[in-house]
Amino acid sequence: MNLPRTSLRILFIAAALASAVPSSLIHAEGIGIEPPYSDFNSPSTLAGQSLAARIWDDLQANKDAVIPATIGAWHWWRIPTGGPGSSGYGSSSLPGTYYYYLMLDPWMKTNHRFIQSIGFHTELRIREENAFRGSNDSVIWPFEMYAWASTSVGVFKVGQIRRKFGLDWDGSFYGNVAYYDGFKLNADIGVSWVRTFWIKPQFSVETHAQFFFREDGITPGLVGADSESTSAFRLQNNAVFRVVPTWWFSPTSSLALGLSGSIGQVKSQDAAFSNHAFSAWGVDLTYTRNRFKAYAEVLQRNGALTPTRYVSGGMSSRITDLIVGMSYVTGPVTWRVAYSAGYDHNPGGRQHMFVPGVTIAITKNIDLYLEYVKWSVTAARASAVTFENGIQTAINWRF
Repeated sequence: MNLPRTSLRILFIAAALASAVPSSLIHAEGIGIEPPYSDFNSPSTLAGQSLAARIWDDLQANKDAVIPATIGAWHWWRIPTGGPGSSGYGSSSLPGTYYYYLMLDPWMKTNHRFIQSIGFHTELRIREENAFRGSNDSVIWPFEMYAWASTSVGVFKVGQIRRKFGLDWDGSFYGNVAYYDGFKLNADIGVSWVRTFWIKPQFSVETHAQFFFREDGITPGLVGADSESTSAFRLQNNAVFRVVPTWWFSPTSSLALGLSGSIGQVKSQDAAFSNHAFSAWGVDLTYTRNRFKAYAEVLQRNGALTPTRYVSGGMSSRITDLIVGMSYVTGPVTWRVAYSAGYDHNPGGRQHMFVPGVTIAITKNIDLYLEYVKWSVTAARASAVTFENGIQTAINWRF
């Protein structure tokens, strides 16, 4: 499959920059890199210790030691079972490869008493054909791009940073209601601080504080989901806080309580609307016991962000999303199921999504996702509309 010339030029330029990094800069393993979807990490792989798997792992290790860059892609096939569209590679609205991605992560130690290390993280995403979302007409866009410094009082970031509001992800490929509402995997322009405090050997508190001056104009949400999917409003001066106290019963068993909050200003870009305040809160709970994990989350935002919500059809002033799910790992396979729902208020509407599936670790750097997705949306005093009812197959590889 061929990439457009523009995409190829960007890949070549990025590869050249990465190869030009001094040898004192090495790959920041786990620092600054936040997976686009999941922190999935199976204890074993389907390929096991085969010759091909060993060669791939050796190449990956040698590359990581020299070049602070990762390339990869998400390939997606869908088979509708009562939902819209037809079978094929991608979908009618997202034909072709879901997206390719390039991550650059140069970093270096400073040997300074206060600042231990500094670095830069960027992730560039590329599609072959139409844009990822209807509100953004570009096929090449940055997901994150920030500088960071690890200090004795925490890690600081500045640039295009992903908002840490609620649980990061549910481990699926297709996602959940909160993702399509713009709550999750959404980056903006600002500054960030994170630190984990260990109060006792069995008790820790992870803390995040972020301030976003403005939006980056790119959203994972559908058209009519949030302020970045419309030209009528802009969210600015947005503060985000998250605290996660965690009780550790053993190194592999824990109970984590997440508390999230956010306030900001919604600036009208149209004389027909007025400026107003924005606020949001979230509560989540995650229980982990060895290979088993269960979680639940409720998120709510107050203040209209779009004049025409894709759920209610109107300028809903309050949105409440929830998700419950669980997963269990057996060898290279993670079995999981999640149910998410969303409720619009003033005017009203609702949506429901059911996603059971499995993730199979073929090698350390190649994962196979198999899922069934049923998603329906119902506006007030209207019949339910099926957004998706089908089987999803996705492959994620990275090198």
